[in-house]
Amino acid sequence: MNDFTMYDDMLYAIYSATDLESMKSALLMHMQDLIPHDYASILIFEKNAGKAPYHVAAFYCEPSDFTDAERKYLDTYPDDLENRVAMNGDNAVIRVSSLQPESERLNSRIYRDCYRNYSIYDMLQVLIRDKKDVAALLTLYRTREHGAFTDESVYTLKALSRHLNTVFYKYCRQQDDAANVNSAVQEITSRVHMTPKETEILTLIFLAKSNPEICDELGIKEHTLQKHFQNIYRKLNISSRWELLRFSAGAGTPVTVGRAG
Repeated sequence: MNDFTMYDDMLYAIYSATDLESMKSALLMHMQDLIPHDYASILIFEKNAGKAPYHVAAFYCEPSDFTDAERKYLDTYPDDLENRVAMNGDNAVIRVSSLQPESERLNSRIYRDCYRNYSIYDMLQVLIRDKKDVAALLTLYRTREHGAFTDESVYTLKALSRHLNTVFYKYCRQQDDAANVNSAVQEITSRVHMTPKETEILTLIFLAKSNPEICDELGIKEHTLQKHFQNIYRKLNISSRWELLRFSAGAGTPVTVGRAG
């Protein structure tokens, strides 16, 4: 199987996955074909991790017995995690053997405490972003037996980075966004009567759809959409789209409306 076929197979697998768990499994299974490695971990950060300190909401290791190493790292060296995130920048791929000489990285306290028992020799990392937020950190590890990651491995992971941004947003963030939108819409409709069409429009607005996108999705004309806007604004006693978006931003808090229509 050539590299192009393996790359294509990976993209198909991660984009067609049905949930986060299946996507992570597919990603690491195919990653082994593209970039051979001995261990791998995916650290998933809490939402809105726009700046340090970064809190890990969940992590996943392959094989599973590597979990102890990453758990000890996260528990013992939270400051170093912030350094890792800062080093990776905007989708930069970091090969640790290119930054630190062997004597330095294999004699560090972190290496001795967390990775020596696994004979780790090199690490390859990419930071995965959800728009401005830090979504996840993917790290591949190779043992001394298999040596350092190659330039080709760095290039391959860099090429994959924009796809990783997309799928991690889909599975880690988009579902959260949809839940927040549904909460805001339910809060409004529990207090103010909205027609089914108005409810659909509210949902699409909170999902940041533009007017042309809303018209296309609902099969209506712009002037019809504007009439729906007027009715929604009147019922909520507001006068602009920006005021409406505050209801979405405040999802989960009591909604104050003017008068029911």
